[in-house]
Amino acid sequence: MKKLLILAAAGGTLAAGALDVAAWRGETVAAWLPAGESAGAAPAGVQVKVGTAVDVKYAPVPKKPERKTVKDRVVWDSSAAGPQVVEIAVSADAKPGVYRIGDVNLRVVDRVLPPAKDWKYYLDLWQHPWAVSRVAGVKPFSPTHYAKMEPVWKLLAGAGQKTLTVSLVDLPWNHQCYDGYEAMVKYVRRADGTTSIDFSLFDEYVAFGRTCGLGPHISCYTMCPWGYMVSWYDEAGKMQKGKAVPGTPFFKEYWGPFLTAFAAHLKEKGWFQDTYISLDERSPEDLRNTVAFMQEKAPGLKIAMAGNRKPSEFKGIVVDSYSQSLGHVNPDFLAEVPQRQKEGKVTTYYICCGPAKPNTFMDSELDESFWCGAYPAMCGLDGLLRWAWNSWAEDTCADATYDCRGWRSGDVFLVYPDGSPSARFLELRNGIQQAEKFNILKAQGVRPDELKALAAKYDLTAALNKKDGDFKALVQETKDVLNK
Repeated sequence: MKKLLILAAAGGTLAAGALDVAAWRGETVAAWLPAGESAGAAPAGVQVKVGTAVDVKYAPVPKKPERKTVKDRVVWDSSAAGPQVVEIAVSADAKPGVYRIGDVNLRVVDRVLPPAKDWKYYLDLWQHPWAVSRVAGVKPFSPTHYAKMEPVWKLLAGAGQKTLTVSLVDLPWNHQCYDGYEAMVKYVRRADGTTSIDFSLFDEYVAFGRTCGLGPHISCYTMCPWGYMVSWYDEAGKMQKGKAVPGTPFFKEYWGPFLTAFAAHLKEKGWFQDTYISLDERSPEDLRNTVAFMQEKAPGLKIAMAGNRKPSEFKGIVVDSYSQSLGHVNPDFLAEVPQRQKEGKVTTYYICCGPAKPNTFMDSELDESFWCGAYPAMCGLDGLLRWAWNSWAEDTCADATYDCRGWRSGDVFLVYPDGSPSARFLELRNGIQQAEKFNILKAQGVRPDELKALAAKYDLTAALNKKDGDFKALVQETKDVLNK
């Protein structure tokens, strides 16, 4: 490492021919070092990490033999050959000014970005505990499993993650991932009609997630799983299964005792106001029947929903947290957001299998990840939902192709099994921080005309039709405007 040369404590000038990085106090910025350049030791109040972006194989088209490589896995403190990535974390009490850190010019802006846990941005990337246990070769929710999850979950918390993904049933999304989800509650139904529900694993996992910094919201999937299948144990300990379609007698028979017990348990733990029964892309009829029964058995328990229509189209239903498919974000949908915000409701957009662009696939440009993170602030939404944080393939570090289910490479993970971040995640986090800074400046009434002009350039229709390279100028302009 080169020794740090401080150019100035304040009002310094940038050196020519170096990587220029600007950051608010409290911000963590990731950037790519030009070939042949390196970072040096950090000044007081600044931490610097350097890593190598290593190649990962993937299939551009699912279930096709062709493989490409992309430098996506960022391995910190690596001596491997390849592009260098630098991560600069500026403390909230760092002195503003311009510094030289090896070949990096760091300009510390005299504004403060709050800690990630205090960001208003609503980030919801779904976690998958069973993928961690399978890759690590350990028993689910054993001490070793929790130890393996911890760094992966804490990395996500550093991006301001607001939700903890919890499963109430086995396979809430059928088996669309390489690893299936299992229920975090044990439901026993006896022949005489009595029931008992063990919430001990649920409690243990929620406490763990919060210790890692995830939350405070608990997203529970789901009372309306894909295929409607639910399971339970009989008094002999044998698992039984049945189909619980919302509105049917068995749905009420199965979920009635659960809701009563769950609501009481959440209130006892002090988690009731933070908990959502979450539904993923369910029909208005399913949502209506589910919510009506919830209001009867557990009044006040919140609902989260991902879908493709305006919240107002769910007549008579209060959807406390709603995420709209990016392709269905339009002026009519956005017009409903301000009133929802006044009522304390959350409104986000989500990306998954599409659109093709902008997105965070293995073959997406990194500037697209930045755009996806920044976009909510520019259009007035609260944040972003994405499946998934860590639904890994068989051996993701060696080959990220998801042929087992036909998903596009990169669609189901933003972090690697060894805990290394993807380059896509680092750029997504860069964009999220810009969104948070945009909203801070907007709330303070700083340069309103300039912020409005910047936001107008985040036009969704234009973004959906951009070509390779078209996002780069907007990313740079965003940084320039928000780091003045």
